[in-house]
Amino acid sequence: MRKIAPFLILILFYINNLPADGFKKYAGEFLNLGAGGRLTALGGAAAAVVNDVSSAYWNPAGLREAKGLQFEFMHSKQYISSIQQNFLAASAELKDNSTIGVSLLYLAVNDIKDSRKAYYPAENKVDYSLVKEFNVGDYALYVSYAKSYNEKLNYGLSVKTIYRDYESESALGLGFDFGLKYKMMQSFTLGLMLRDVTTTMIAWSTGEKEFITPSIRLGAAYRLTFNKIPLTFQPAADVNILFEDRHYASQAHLGPLSIDAMAGMEIGYHDVLAVRLGMDDLQRFNTGIGLRIPKLTIDYSFTSYGSELGDIHRISFHLRFDRVL
Repeated sequence: MRKIAPFLILILFYINNLPADGFKKYAGEFLNLGAGGRLTALGGAAAAVVNDVSSAYWNPAGLREAKGLQFEFMHSKQYISSIQQNFLAASAELKDNSTIGVSLLYLAVNDIKDSRKAYYPAENKVDYSLVKEFNVGDYALYVSYAKSYNEKLNYGLSVKTIYRDYESESALGLGFDFGLKYKMMQSFTLGLMLRDVTTTMIAWSTGEKEFITPSIRLGAAYRLTFNKIPLTFQPAADVNILFEDRHYASQAHLGPLSIDAMAGMEIGYHDVLAVRLGMDDLQRFNTGIGLRIPKLTIDYSFTSYGSELGDIHRISFHLRFDRVL
């Protein structure tokens, strides 16, 4: 741990001295929509909980606990089904106490009407035969690596490539996420996620550049087990700290710091059935259920949006196999 502490101090010093010019709030907001049915049902309280192939998104250090060969696919529809989000991930455990993973997060809006070349001002009408349709999409590809430092501490790194396709223009970006998971006791775990740690630049084809500021996520989870009943309880909580001066779009703020909290609870029965609930950073209620059978886990989560935009439904399939590398 003493070898890693100077690295963390250097990162915090770097974040504190970043220039404000050039940053735009919400430049990477599509990266905050979540991945997988299990942890979205917990409201995103995941930094200390995640331990499978989806770790590349939530905390790359958790990837070290993804045993064997794993695959996951998630599909969601939200906001009156007009926005579709997909998450596809694969991980493989290696023999040197390390794990590698590749993940793709994809957000799309399809069949958008384009009437820009169909309107005739002189006649004040639209020629509907000239109305076209197009799609827009945001993509993030993660390549991740996690390793055990000792029996209690795991660390991980994700390199992510961002591509944004908006019909008439597009953008490319590159960023890095770093994570730690520390098991203080057998049932108590802490998590740390440093997102966009070196600042992520997104360069548009128009010449404009956007920057995603670094953020810090701290998490804690405690797993309760009982000898007389086949139930487990795992409460978890995360605090997300951003440096984008989001005064009116965060739960709390202190100068340029914006602070959001997430909390969730997972109740398991015989490690086969799980019921989950949580409150996310937007204070929305989330719930879900998971069913684990040999080689396959199916997770469903529901987010109540509470407005005319509609609720969010997610379903994910998680496959597990023996180690092959």
